[in-house]
Amino acid sequence: MNLNQLYQLYASQKLDKHNYIEKMHKKHQILFEYLDYIKDSDIASITIDNENIFVTIKETGLKLYLDPFDSRFIPIEIINFKSFDPVERGLIFELARQSETIFDIGANIGWYTLNFSILENVKTVYSFEPIPRTFDFLSRHVALNQCDKAILNNIALSNENGKKEFFWNVKETGSSSMKNIQERKDSNTVLCQLQTLDNFCTEKNAVIDMVKCDVEGSELLVFQGAMKTIERDTPFIFTEMLRKWSAKFSYHPNDIIQLLTSIDYRCFAYENGLFTEFQNITDETEATNYFFLHKEKHQKIISIHSK
Repeated sequence: MNLNQLYQLYASQKLDKHNYIEKMHKKHQILFEYLDYIKDSDIASITIDNENIFVTIKETGLKLYLDPFDSRFIPIEIINFKSFDPVERGLIFELARQSETIFDIGANIGWYTLNFSILENVKTVYSFEPIPRTFDFLSRHVALNQCDKAILNNIALSNENGKKEFFWNVKETGSSSMKNIQERKDSNTVLCQLQTLDNFCTEKNAVIDMVKCDVEGSELLVFQGAMKTIERDTPFIFTEMLRKWSAKFSYHPNDIIQLLTSIDYRCFAYENGLFTEFQNITDETEATNYFFLHKEKHQKIISIHSK
């Protein structure tokens, strides 16, 4: 029985005041559980107002809304696991601090967009999120945090211009993709706008210093549509490459390695402050996030973090 139902029982005199107070007191204990639970987490506070619930992150002060439906929503992940801290976090932001213009491809609700935007040297973050409901959260987060460096684009970057059907589910919006990668029977579909990164940069006259790409399997398509710009600007690249998702698009992560090494990039995984270089990914490879660095332009960074 929820709070409103309990109150209605009391208001309709079907529950006496003493029992009502006792039952409500038990319900309210969860508030104090959260008070104790978040003390050793990255959450500074959980705020409830008349319209929303949002968390505030300790180190940055960034605020993120909660979604009542999505069990893998980033602020929920932070509550569940105390932090949202991939092993590559330190290097991601080391590279971002050396960048003025960053492309956040697959921005989701804006975690990286917001974190990149608060870095002093970063001037512009172009964020790309095709799913309308997720894009709405992205827009709300940018407004909530008064983030004026972010330029939001409700499109997907791919290897063609046009439109494509995307699959998404309200229970796990972070797995939205051009393929039904989780093979959910309850997936929704939505028609989204596609554009190549090369075409976008030509239109916007954009020069890129860093790319973060996480698009649930279609990473190869993004890079295929970005080769002119990548070869011209030689940005830092941080991307997910997951074999089980790329298989849905009939390619292997090694195809991305082959594509980018053809223009003098090297592929690295990053653990414990050090790079491990990959010429090929095998079934035994555990890493799923990779850095592509230009062998000449980024040689200093490669040397610093190499074994």
